[in-house]
Amino acid sequence: MIVLLAGSHGRLGERILALLLRRGHKVRGLVRTEGQAAALRELGADAVVADLRGDIEWTAQGCDAAIFAAGARHRGDLGAIDAAGAAKLAEAADRYELSRFILCSVVGAQHPERHDGAIREFLAAKRHAENRLGRLGVPGSILRFGRLTEQPGSGRISTAVGATPLRTSRDDAALAVADTLGRRHLAGRIVTILDGDRPVAEALDAIPPRPLPPPAPVPTGVRVPLGAAQADNPPDDPDMIEHDAPPLDADVDWEGDGPVPPEPVGNEDPAPRIP
Repeated sequence: MIVLLAGSHGRLGERILALLLRRGHKVRGLVRTEGQAAALRELGADAVVADLRGDIEWTAQGCDAAIFAAGARHRGDLGAIDAAGAAKLAEAADRYELSRFILCSVVGAQHPERHDGAIREFLAAKRHAENRLGRLGVPGSILRFGRLTEQPGSGRISTAVGATPLRTSRDDAALAVADTLGRRHLAGRIVTILDGDRPVAEALDAIPPRPLPPPAPVPTGVRVPLGAAQADNPPDDPDMIEHDAPPLDADVDWEGDGPVPPEPVGNEDPAPRIP
């Protein structure tokens, strides 16, 4: 699988990159400088130089999946990177019909209004990206991490908020991303990833797939198709049918006075005198 990885030069992205390469994936790292690109190529990855604040759609062409693991280093770039950059990468994945998209987000993105200042702006940027992904057709998964730490990973996580502190080892976060990539049942799901005591693969497998949407309601009124309207017709009232009425002859295709008109034979012109 060819995987486009935004943020491949960051602390989380470099861990995801290493895992994907070890698992045999071809990784195309999206980086901002030629120096970063050269470093990725030395590791065995491909690299494209582009800025998430600009045009990045072309970077997804030829890929099978994409992962957004980037993050703004400065508060002023939150809107351009965490919000718009992630949204543009999701749109690129949708444009090129990628089979998977993973968005690295954060616990609390669903309620940025509960906070103030920089935290509120950070969570609002993540929510914007989540909302944009949710409106697209690409099979995407959103992974919400706690506060990322440099603690060595245990390979175990929790997917429930409240059972553990809101912290996530970057090692385990990267493992969750790599394991989510191959689990198609997580498409359309938002998954919390926190430090816990359950093996990552087992915890992800325990998450049920997204339920199918309910069937569309049957249209009514002027928009209802004729067939649907007639399907709901009540049965005929016996009092309205004469007891000696002949049955309907379905083979009759001529109604009117006089003899049945002759049918044209072969290519005979039915109106020879009309130019």
